Amino acid sequence: MTGSPVSIWGFSTPAMDELFAADGVVSAVLRFEAALALSLSDVGMAPESETQAVAAACEVQVGDAEGLLATTWESGTPLLAIVELIEARLSTDDERRWVHHGSTTQDAIDTAYVLLTRDALGDLEAAVSRLASAMRALVIEHRDQAHMGRTFLQNALPTTFGLRVAGWLDPMLTHLENLRETRDGLAVQLGGPVGDLGAFGENGGAVVAALAKRLGLEAPVLAWHSDRSRVRAVVNTVDDAVASIAKVATDVALLAQSAVGEVTTRAGGSSSMPHKKNPVDAIRALAAADVCHGAAAMVRGGRPHELDRSLGSWQAEWAAMPLLFSAASAVIDAGTTLLESLEVNASAMESRVGEAPGPDTSVIDSVLDRYERLLGET
Repeated sequence: MTGSPVSIWGFSTPAMDELFAADGVVSAVLRFEAALALSLSDVGMAPESETQAVAAACEVQVGDAEGLLATTWESGTPLLAIVELIEARLSTDDERRWVHHGSTTQDAIDTAYVLLTRDALGDLEAAVSRLASAMRALVIEHRDQAHMGRTFLQNALPTTFGLRVAGWLDPMLTHLENLRETRDGLAVQLGGPVGDLGAFGENGGAVVAALAKRLGLEAPVLAWHSDRSRVRAVVNTVDDAVASIAKVATDVALLAQSAVGEVTTRAGGSSSMPHKKNPVDAIRALAAADVCHGAAAMVRGGRPHELDRSLGSWQAEWAAMPLLFSAASAVIDAGTTLLESLEVNASAMESRVGEAPGPDTSVIDSVLDRYERLLGET
């Protein structure tokens, strides 16, 4: 059997598995190293011919990316092996002097993870857009479908199923906006050994700006080696979206209970009770949400990063961030399948409403208008 428990048990998606695989991580580090070298010639610190040679050396195909990253705990950093890999492809010491020049391991790893995060946020945005589309279809189809509202799990007052789903859709649109904003605000990391850009002299700010431009990232005022608020912002954006989808999965599972039967979900099986129709997609969404929340807690609840560089809390992010994104992708995937296959039992809903008047559903138009502004569908 191949693959990690995260992917084997469905706590990820193939796209996210590929993105955070060893090949993806090493490739992102090499992109940083190439862009850094070229940035030195951009600002006049290094000959262009020599930095071009470094950039070309960074295009090397890594045969054993997992083995390369596994060297991390021999020395405490994977950059020794990566720098050695780059330098082996260069022909002169004049070229080699610009490899990893002025930077440190955290600059390379942080920026690599920022590049991976940008791609991961893009994947999540596309997935959330599909989920929102499934919600929109349910809102339109069941806008006026009489449906009993519940408070404290007890029958309360009549509403409509369209309004209930609109209540799922509106926060999802907020999460979509937040995913876009977070992705657009990602910043490069460059500070050098103690975060002061010392090796670049008066060119420090210019090198950061040039590096950010080459990688399509924001240029921060200062290095954020021990200020992890940027990382926590990413975590919060992803985890908040997952929490809203978990709420949807919970609601659907409650409405699909045998004793309620107001919706029908795609059925899973039982090894001992063939008559059971378990809400398998809701189960997967909720399980993956728990994993995602745990990964988020690893970052939010980690020890403060000491002084100028962290003693362990930073390294823990290497495990937490891929797990966060993998689990989040599984939550969205399961939630989308859940809603796209959902069947509404109108008669069961109406049987519990009686003669009570229905609500004003005009607010639904505002939610649908917002959807159209964000996603361009009518």
